[in-house]
Amino acid sequence: MKLVSIVVSMYNEESGIAFFSKNLVAELKKLDEYNFEILWVNDGSLDHTQQKIEKSCDSNNQNVKHVFIQFSRNFGHEAAMLAGVDNARGEAVICLDADGQHPPAEIRDMLKAFENGHEIVLMQRVDREDHGLIKSSLSRMFYTLINKLSVVKFQKNASDFFLISDNIAQILKQGFRDNNRFLRGFIQELGFNVSVLEYNAPKREFGESNYSFYKLLKLAFNVIFAFSNKPLRIVILISILFFLFTIAFGGYSLVQYFVADSIPSGYTSIIFFISLSFSLMFLVLTILSIYFEKTIKEIKRRPIYIVREIKRLD
Repeated sequence: MKLVSIVVSMYNEESGIAFFSKNLVAELKKLDEYNFEILWVNDGSLDHTQQKIEKSCDSNNQNVKHVFIQFSRNFGHEAAMLAGVDNARGEAVICLDADGQHPPAEIRDMLKAFENGHEIVLMQRVDREDHGLIKSSLSRMFYTLINKLSVVKFQKNASDFFLISDNIAQILKQGFRDNNRFLRGFIQELGFNVSVLEYNAPKREFGESNYSFYKLLKLAFNVIFAFSNKPLRIVILISILFFLFTIAFGGYSLVQYFVADSIPSGYTSIIFFISLSFSLMFLVLTILSIYFEKTIKEIKRRPIYIVREIKRLD
């Protein structure tokens, strides 16, 4: 039987992790034509998530085995998914979150698509019960913006709930070790046979979302600057336009002085010119600084994550 790896990212999920693990294992038992390993990746949780998940898992399941990966500290959701992919041994790898908003019941359809020859299966969220109008609008704006800026065209509302083949997993292990990561974007950049399945995300029953507005904004900036060089080209265009504006403004002033024998009124023009100059200069410096920051992080090549402990429940 084929071995399928299930990567579950966890961070401060003690209130609902036992319920989620029971639900996940129950769904996997229905797929008795496969063997499964569940890689529980604890992203430096500050509560009792680790103790709860180890206690709730049963070693007597014939087709479901458990692997516990614990980080030394919090490295972020993307790092947790990548650690699971790095340690997965299955012919297919499925990533999902432990908050219950990635329904395990969808795994059957994902594996069907995999068996039909698709090496990447993206799960597109068509509805989310706890998303209001503002969050839904921001999500649409994000995908619209990144698709305009990036060469890669991303599937709208594709989530961190996806399946990849072991071939794709090997590519991620060897070639995509960026510190500035967007895993669902990386797999869409690769090509191969891709299938897109739709699902509805249920309301979160336990705990609270770990993604604040600040973290979502930070993720958006990471994606834009990881997949697009257009901000740099926009800076070049702004510089050229401002240079032409400066030449035109200087020429107008000289004509007024030598030909019209009058000096243009100065105060308003000077204040406007200085304000515009400094605004554009700081905009250019900000964009360049972000690219420099990302470049320096990649040059340092520090570890994406540090594992404190790996345990296999056999």
